[in-house]
Amino acid sequence: MILAIDCGSTNHKVALFDEKLRRLSTCSTPVAYTVRNAERVEFEPEKIWQDTLSLIRQACVTAQVQPRQITTISLASQAQTFTLIDAQGEAIVPFLSWADKRAEEESAELTERMGAGFHRHCSFSAPLAQLQVSKLLWFARRLAPGLLARTRVVSLPSFLAFRLAGVRGSDSNLAAMSGLYSLAKAGWWTEALSACSMRGEDCECLVEAGTPIAARARCPELGLAPGLRVVFAGNDQTAGAYANGIKAENLVVTLGTALVAYRLAGDTAGPFSAAGCWGPFPGGGFYELVTRDEGCAALDWAVAQSSPGDDPGFLKRAARAPCGSALFYPQRVPFRDAWVGPVDRAGRARAVFEGISFSLRELVEQMPPLGNGRSTVTAIGGGSASPWWLEMLANILNRPVRRGQGDILLGAAMLARPGIEPALDADAVCFVPELKRVEEYEQVYQQWQQRAPTMAKV
Repeated sequence: MILAIDCGSTNHKVALFDEKLRRLSTCSTPVAYTVRNAERVEFEPEKIWQDTLSLIRQACVTAQVQPRQITTISLASQAQTFTLIDAQGEAIVPFLSWADKRAEEESAELTERMGAGFHRHCSFSAPLAQLQVSKLLWFARRLAPGLLARTRVVSLPSFLAFRLAGVRGSDSNLAAMSGLYSLAKAGWWTEALSACSMRGEDCECLVEAGTPIAARARCPELGLAPGLRVVFAGNDQTAGAYANGIKAENLVVTLGTALVAYRLAGDTAGPFSAAGCWGPFPGGGFYELVTRDEGCAALDWAVAQSSPGDDPGFLKRAARAPCGSALFYPQRVPFRDAWVGPVDRAGRARAVFEGISFSLRELVEQMPPLGNGRSTVTAIGGGSASPWWLEMLANILNRPVRRGQGDILLGAAMLARPGIEPALDADAVCFVPELKRVEEYEQVYQQWQQRAPTMAKV
């Protein structure tokens, strides 16, 4: 029995799979943020642990199995989310989400210090405020002197793996997103660690994504199986792409909290483009992704502004409005000029879906052309549940769009059972661009780009 855990940004999820990767149950709960604003994004370690226990128990009850039947735990995770633990294994700070941007000053300082070669080592092109390396420098200047040197940096999946199975570790796919690991050197990056007063021995033991690790203990609250193994399944975007059988000519896009476009880049190491994030792909080769923070998070904000608690009504209004009724800029959330144009509710609702889709198109256009430039796009994430939105996306991208049949949980389970691939539905609905609609959206897209508001805060 395989327990897959998706440490997501919006929802924390678990699923149980049998040895043939048939899904037996799925449970989820919203991530309980204690602070969530434009700068700080935090949640409590003990709360996420208790939520994990509760979800595992629920999943077992639903599947009518016992926790002792779980032989493998596989964890995929949101990127860069971490806490610090002391010598006793207790967290001394909350989990800081990848979306936390408090370390802007430290980010600028590290950018100057580490130079243009940063992207050879890190998945990201620069020491962004969201990266662990920037936030650790922020901590180094605010914690008690010497305290940082007496702690360990622990990623979210590593924290859960230790509590569940006594395993301290992570994988190189996820570590490469931290700014502390060197892709060029295939190990913890001494220069980056030194910049924020850390040492390699303070970091997690690393394996390649998909490598099984024998448990060193078993969670007493659950009574898991003897011979338990742990698998670190990389970042959530990689697990989602893996679940959908991504090939070299394909593109996987995520309509989730953030927007992501993901591709396989080949066997030669990156970086592949200035805007792209890159890293090792399970089983060999490298991936590239481009991302923006404002995906369905912008949709959630827009719904709250216009119709709190009325998500279905928001979508229905959007579907009634004509194309290009207003313009919406996800990057302007939460400022007043996120919308440009008429103020009717239906038009503004539609503009939200169009604006997020236009933002995704900009991401896709930053990547090298794939195949003939018209290969099918696989869409995953919460937004992919809407056929209406996928049809819109096909016309905006001018490429066929199909909803992904595999999710992050399945990808994590597949990495724990290499060689076993669930059959995909060859007859799954694929939305094909319509010439008239493509031309309409092209005009609106050009207007959207031309009328983009300045980024000065209002």
